[in-house]
Amino acid sequence: MRTTVVAVAVGVALALTGCQGATTAAPTPVQSTDLTSSDGGFDQQAVVGVVLRPEDAALGTALREGLTGAGFRPDVRVAPTSDAAAAQDRAVDELVRAGAKALLVRAVDADALAGSVQTAHDAGVVVVSLGATVPASGTGGDGVSADYRVPAADDPETLVDETVDVVRSLQRGEKPDLPD
Repeated sequence: MRTTVVAVAVGVALALTGCQGATTAAPTPVQSTDLTSSDGGFDQQAVVGVVLRPEDAALGTALREGLTGAGFRPDVRVAPTSDAAAAQDRAVDELVRAGAKALLVRAVDADALAGSVQTAHDAGVVVVSLGATVPASGTGGDGVSADYRVPAADDPETLVDETVDVVRSLQRGEKPDLPD
């Protein structure tokens, strides 16, 4: 009888062990202590990832200064001119794994980011496109896209100010008031 009970317990343990595989490739960067509210806000000192095109180095500097001035910790990645789309894809994945709470993306090739944007969504990261939509098409029936879009502005300073305002709203767990 005792042998039967032990054999059943071992069998159940082995069966349950086989059911505990990973369900997604997305990391789990959010810790409960990082959240400021149950409605999606995050700590002001959280990492805000910024992924830009090769020609956006000046914008990257301006966003770094604006976000830092607002109390955030920006991690700005400007893609190199060589293989820029793949570099942006890697940058998004790295920022998600590093625990970014929001990603600001100005894509070289929006379609090339579909997989990494899905990974970001799966990890609970808010994705904001700067200018054009990210990505233009995606996977699945309803596609994958950025959660919000800050329209391109004629003046880079306006784009930076509007982007910082969007991140402030997201940090507070509020839906951003986006310009037309």
